[in-house]
Amino acid sequence: MKKNTLNYIVDIPLLVQSAIVSVTGVVLMYGSHGTSFLGFDSRELLHMHEQIGILMVAFSVIHLVLHWKWMACTTRNFFSSKSKSSVMCEVAHPVED
Repeated sequence: MKKNTLNYIVDIPLLVQSAIVSVTGVVLMYGSHGTSFLGFDSRELLHMHEQIGILMVAFSVIHLVLHWKWMACTTRNFFSSKSKSSVMCEVAHPVED
């Protein structure tokens, strides 16, 4: 599988999961105990928030693994006394088509 395709398969669900966890978190934080949102009561929202949060952590770990070489290279360049640009990281660890 191409790396770009794999990134897409991981990053889009991660974005959706982040949005759901954010929305449910805000509703749970600012809603009253008996709050209903989109047909879900607060107990169901909490369960959804926790389960999707766990999924989000798993997808985040996969995302970090997929981008580890780039992150290491960019971090090394950031803290290096030599003036290297992050373009060198892209050349050294290109994203495959």
